[in-house]
Amino acid sequence: MQNKTNNGNGSAASIDSIRDSVKGLVEQGHDKVNAIKDAASDLQHKVTDGGGKAIDNAGKLIKDHPFAAVGIAFGVGYILMRMFR
Repeated sequence: MQNKTNNGNGSAASIDSIRDSVKGLVEQGHDKVNAIKDAASDLQHKVTDGGGKAIDNAGKLIKDHPFAAVGIAFGVGYILMRMFR
């Protein structure tokens, strides 16, 4: 009894071709996933650095103008209280 996957007229070659094509697609997908992971990591570092700088700037402004900071915080709190009542 003859095997249907290798009947002598190119079936094995076509299976090998399909296997190579699938392998190539998997490798391309792997490369794209790695590129996306690298881009996401870079974005995370940029956001973290930017957020840290913004917090540092806010802290400096509060230290330089403490009464204005308290007044602004009170005003924002009052407005939010009025909105949610």
